[in-house]
Amino acid sequence: MLSATAAKPSGGALRASLFFATMGLAFVIVVLPILAILLFAIFPKLNELSFTGAFGNLAPHLEDPRLVQAVVNSVSLGVAVCALSTLLAVTAAILRARTGRRGAIWDVAFLVPFLIPPFTGSFAWIQLGQRNGFLEQILGFNLAPVLYSFFGIVLVMALNLFPIIYFTTSSALQIVGQRYDEVARVFGGSAPRRLFRILLPLVGTAIVSSNLLVFIMTVEEFGTAEILGRRVGIDFVVTYIHEKLSDWPIDLPGASVLSLILIVIALGAYTLHLQMTRRTATAVDEVQARAGQSQGTPLGTALCHLALGTLAFVGVALPLLSILISALMQRMSGGLVWSNLNFGAFVELFTTHEEALSAIGTSLHLATITAVVTVAIGVLAAFFIVRWQSVLSGPLDFLLTLPNAIPAMTVAVGLILVWNQAFWPWTPYNTWWVMLLAYTCIMLPYPVRMITSTLRQLPMSMQDAAVVYGASDLGVIWRVNGPALLGVSVASGFIVFSIASRELVTSLLLTPPGFETVSTFVFHQFDQGSVRTAMAMSLVSVVISGSFIALGNALAGLRSLKG
Repeated sequence: MLSATAAKPSGGALRASLFFATMGLAFVIVVLPILAILLFAIFPKLNELSFTGAFGNLAPHLEDPRLVQAVVNSVSLGVAVCALSTLLAVTAAILRARTGRRGAIWDVAFLVPFLIPPFTGSFAWIQLGQRNGFLEQILGFNLAPVLYSFFGIVLVMALNLFPIIYFTTSSALQIVGQRYDEVARVFGGSAPRRLFRILLPLVGTAIVSSNLLVFIMTVEEFGTAEILGRRVGIDFVVTYIHEKLSDWPIDLPGASVLSLILIVIALGAYTLHLQMTRRTATAVDEVQARAGQSQGTPLGTALCHLALGTLAFVGVALPLLSILISALMQRMSGGLVWSNLNFGAFVELFTTHEEALSAIGTSLHLATITAVVTVAIGVLAAFFIVRWQSVLSGPLDFLLTLPNAIPAMTVAVGLILVWNQAFWPWTPYNTWWVMLLAYTCIMLPYPVRMITSTLRQLPMSMQDAAVVYGASDLGVIWRVNGPALLGVSVASGFIVFSIASRELVTSLLLTPPGFETVSTFVFHQFDQGSVRTAMAMSLVSVVISGSFIALGNALAGLRSLKG
């Protein structure tokens, strides 16, 4: 039975209705495709509607020695990416907090890595750092020894994923404010002591929660692992799954078995996350609603901007520059000379390739709806996980985090297995709706983890006071905690929008006839050897999506000024 704190019976009925609506959405969006994956792994002939040979497919795959090394590589990669991403993100978030409102430009800049498809970003780093790449042609040195190594894969992934930890930590720092740090400074606390004894413990829950998301995203990321891992001969579980789905004969039961391993890895990470969250959980007795003036001296603020600018240059500007140069080159073998550069690829994109504009519109439409749906579910789920707890809060939290443990290609297969059945009176399969289901399933963990970690930082006194004075559950969400959650909700929505606008694998498997997204267009161009056209489309997509994000950030800034 759901726990209740509201005084009115009608409030309990409303809360129960909201809970079962949230759980129902979680069942349709998450449980059904994952259940199909589990059943397919157990019953290898399920596609024939036969339950014979149960569990017969497990032993041959689990005894595969190649799989053991792939699991070790995947877990090691996840831990290493989390460590480097945390170092970059927490440092950047602390520096950002000291820059005040003028540091908002860095929030926009650090969203850009989400706009670049991982396979495009990895190819951009290869173009930049390989032997005779752009760096060597300009500066005389290359990054090949670093790039083509395990650390190179870690570095490329961390530069793509650290914004998740950055935005979550930044939101937590805004809630915590500077009061505790200032008190410690007045009483003689040194900067390192204040950092490790006050500031980091106060935002520890946000860091731990976002690290769970980064870890899961790392072990399920296919593009970077495939492009760079293949060149250095490193196997990962997700690339092994891709072999099952791409090499003939296609082994759907084998891919499902390997996906179960990723679920086990995610379950272990989730269990560790719960233990660490209990140890790092904190609450504050006041909320800093919005960023104020810069902290510290003008010189210190300038140094903060310099450090953030350096990170933005390495993680954002360099890949974008590599993509731009690749798009401008007439021939990749022609070298980096002015005579080999022109804007022909951009002109051809909208004159020769008629489907380009349609692909951009489809991606933006899907990404916008996915962002709205996932944030709405994330806000409701956060209250049931953090404030309106029940015996089902834990399972709900796990279900909404689980999709990132499943490779996107396998989620797509699960949706096919669920909805491509004759007994349904109506099915979203082979329509636009199945893509929305896939996108929502994959993107749900972002707002759930980010909003949940922020809600844990808010003082309970605000909600208790509102309930005493007769506020309904919806009133608590909308009028009390809603304004404090607005920043992280918008940030998580932009992250979902950014990632959804360039999602590849499910789009390749589920796009209905006549539809094409930006990612499928870019992938097909790469597949056909049209690198410059693919890079041109990637850059156009980044500019368009980035413009929407910049506009949203500007509108949020105007709203805060009016408030």
